[in-house]
Amino acid sequence: MANRDLAFIGDVHLDHGDGHLEPFLAFLERLADTCGTIVFIGDLFNVWLGDRAVERAHQTAVVERCVALRRRGVVVRYIEGNRDYRIGGAYGGTAFDDVTTEALTESCGGMRVWAVHGDLVNVSDRQYRAWRRFSRLGAAWTVFRAIPRCCRASLAESVEARMRATNLDYKRDFPETLVRAHGATRLATGFDAVVLGHFHVERELHEGTGRIFVLPDWRESHRWLRFAADGSIGFETA
Repeated sequence: MANRDLAFIGDVHLDHGDGHLEPFLAFLERLADTCGTIVFIGDLFNVWLGDRAVERAHQTAVVERCVALRRRGVVVRYIEGNRDYRIGGAYGGTAFDDVTTEALTESCGGMRVWAVHGDLVNVSDRQYRAWRRFSRLGAAWTVFRAIPRCCRASLAESVEARMRATNLDYKRDFPETLVRAHGATRLATGFDAVVLGHFHVERELHEGTGRIFVLPDWRESHRWLRFAADGSIGFETA
């Protein structure tokens, strides 16, 4: 799949019974015609647990499509977002070539790219950062897995709903200064571009000779970011 394009997709937030599911599956199928690598920058579903026992139909449909893309030779990578929990253990090597909880690097068209979900950019949001640390502890996961299977998904959705209602001051405005500072740190290490999701807005920021791209949420915009093999970069509509 050399000399093919690189795609970044952010914050799809699919849910059960979601009318966006079929258009998204069709989009992925078309994307495989031109892109050799697809990177999901987290929050593919409204809530996603790395537990096949509680997988729902809309999740199964996307997982099966990703498996099919890999069979066609497309590299599919995943960065866990703030709605994702231990995805790598359940889906790494099947739906995805690899899964990371932190950041990943890519290259295309002579560009070195550093990508991350972006939920830790706002260092002042201590409440969320504490929750993130706790929710990803091995002990917390052990306790969660001890809950009856029928209750796990509804419990996770309930917790996420409560988290969405907290710290609204940090979620209301796009923190451009923090995003620029975060991106500039990586650009200074030799990367040509930084890609983030999480904020649900589309931005292209310039820092020196480097560029910082913030992905819009696919669910509302159907927009995504292409790094082309010829060196061009741009947001596109599915």
